[in-house]
Amino acid sequence: MTGKERERCKRLLERLREQVLAAGTAKAEPTRKDGSAVGVPDEDEQALTEMQQILASTRNRKQREELVGIDRALATLADRPDDYGVCEECSESIALRRLEFMPFATLCIECQAEKDPKRGVRRRSLSDI
Repeated sequence: MTGKERERCKRLLERLREQVLAAGTAKAEPTRKDGSAVGVPDEDEQALTEMQQILASTRNRKQREELVGIDRALATLADRPDDYGVCEECSESIALRRLEFMPFATLCIECQAEKDPKRGVRRRSLSDI
C-alpha cells in the first residue's frame, strides 16, 4: 500500500468517524412513561416499546463497535502505518477496494468468510431458516 493510498484511507476513516458521531446515539423510551402507573395499560404499546428499546440498544452497540474499529485503524495508521491494510489472520494485504468500502477492516475477504461462514448466504426458499 502506498503512502497516498494510506492517506486516502485515513481521510475516509476520519469522515466516517465524524458521520457516526454526528448520528448520535439512539434513544430508548422507557416502558412506563408515567411513574405512578403500574405496568402499561396497552399490551401492544408495551411490546412496541420493548422492541424499540431493543432496536435502539442494537444500533448503539453497532455504532460503538464501529467507532472502536475506526479509532483502532486510525491508531494503526499513526503508529504503525505499514501494518494498516494487512490481514490480522493471514498477514496478506487486504484488497484496497475492501478498505475503500470498510476502511476499518482487519481481515481480508477470505479470512472474514472463514470467520463468518453464513454471512452472504441467501435463502433459497421460505423453509431455509
